[in-house]
Amino acid sequence: MFKKYLVLICASFSVITSLLSASYAEQNQQLDSNEVITEYGKIATGLALEERCLLLSSVETREYYWHQYLLDFSLSKIFTGSPVLTMIRGTAHQTSKDERFKCDQESLDFIQSSLQKARDLNFKLTGKAFEENVSDQAFDEQRITIIAAATGTNAVCEHLLPEYAEQLRVGYEALTDAMKIRYPENPDTSRIKASYTEAANQEKTSCNEQTNQQALQGWQLTRLLMQQFRLAFATKKP
Repeated sequence: MFKKYLVLICASFSVITSLLSASYAEQNQQLDSNEVITEYGKIATGLALEERCLLLSSVETREYYWHQYLLDFSLSKIFTGSPVLTMIRGTAHQTSKDERFKCDQESLDFIQSSLQKARDLNFKLTGKAFEENVSDQAFDEQRITIIAAATGTNAVCEHLLPEYAEQLRVGYEALTDAMKIRYPENPDTSRIKASYTEAANQEKTSCNEQTNQQALQGWQLTRLLMQQFRLAFATKKP
């Protein structure tokens, strides 16, 4: 039964392989372009299915997001100017909604298999392997530091609509607190807070289109991380 899912996924990505550049295959003799794109499709589908079913452990989920980020970064350099990665992720998201995925043991098997593919492909492309409470903590801290700077900037410049500004503020505080719980062996969030303080102390005259984009991107990242951390937005206390 589950082999039919694999056939569905492979068929979904077969057309996209035609967008791959010949230069990639020439410059990377050890990697087959069609194989890479097929594996990436399964990886993206596995992560989309995990987001729907929540079957992995917390550590495995954090590892999956870490691999996905590195793969996206590496492959975006290969597919410069091409929408192929966006197309694959969109197809993966739709495929993960297929009613044949029941969020059962077979789904878990597929997700875990896709995670292993992410490990293997990431190592081929970057030579990096995931280290629990090291790789994921650095990754989370980096992203929350960006959110902290955006929150501080918006506190000065007030670019965002009140509702979005409140989500950014609440998200920043919730994610900072979540870091301490997620990594109790090293709960230091001083770098995150320093990023906020520096941004919040800038002059009003520094507000421009660049700070507007910073605030908007920080809000978008906040919404993404709140979902990944499995947190919900809380309303502002009166």
